[in-house]
Amino acid sequence: MAIFLTIWGKSSMGYHKYSAWRLFPVILIAGLLFLLTDSRAVAGKIRVACVGDSITYGAGVPQRHIQGWPGELQQLLGTDYQVANFGHSGATMLKNGALPYWKTPEYQAATSFNPNIVIIMLGTNDANIQNWPKFGSQFTANAEEMIRHFAQLKAHPKIYICTPPPIIHSNYGISEAMLIRGPIPDIYTAGHAMNVPVIPVYAELRRFFKTHGAAVYYQADGVHPNAAGQKQIAQLIFQFLQRVP
Repeated sequence: MAIFLTIWGKSSMGYHKYSAWRLFPVILIAGLLFLLTDSRAVAGKIRVACVGDSITYGAGVPQRHIQGWPGELQQLLGTDYQVANFGHSGATMLKNGALPYWKTPEYQAATSFNPNIVIIMLGTNDANIQNWPKFGSQFTANAEEMIRHFAQLKAHPKIYICTPPPIIHSNYGISEAMLIRGPIPDIYTAGHAMNVPVIPVYAELRRFFKTHGAAVYYQADGVHPNAAGQKQIAQLIFQFLQRVP
């Protein structure tokens, strides 16, 4: 149903009516220009997809959208970047793990985001007693496949893969011993095989903790960094991105 609008105008001959239909092309063009300008502003930003598990999600962090490492990274990178958090709690790199990242809505969302940069941080849940002993031998191949998947996106993104942060207390069936024997070496193997930079979050945090202590950067479970720990992760990643663009 068409809606007919009437606009009153004034001329030297007095008041008269103008049909809004006569102004419709002008209004339409103005609207399209506005939408075009707005879409260009969004498209002009460098899109950064943060792919990961509950650590990336920011589980247990009060203001996770701001204080999680993706939110902190957004602040460090500035307004030229659009950083999106695609973390899913409990997710594994292993396709046969208890909760494969491949089957999560965030995997699909990160793909649809068509990012210019992808930062992958998975492996903590793979170092679980239920996952690694059974399927650990598949980790390298699965990591390479994920890198390949994102590399084939239309934007041809720059991809980085991170080692997970340390586990300062074994919990949820996850141990530091299994993390450093299993996922971490395989992340380096996959990164080197795919010519993708490896961000050494684990090693850098361990070095940092030698002088600053670890407990104050973690939640009580010893697995998830708190807001201060998340900020430190963001700073490490930001510094690496500056060195290896």
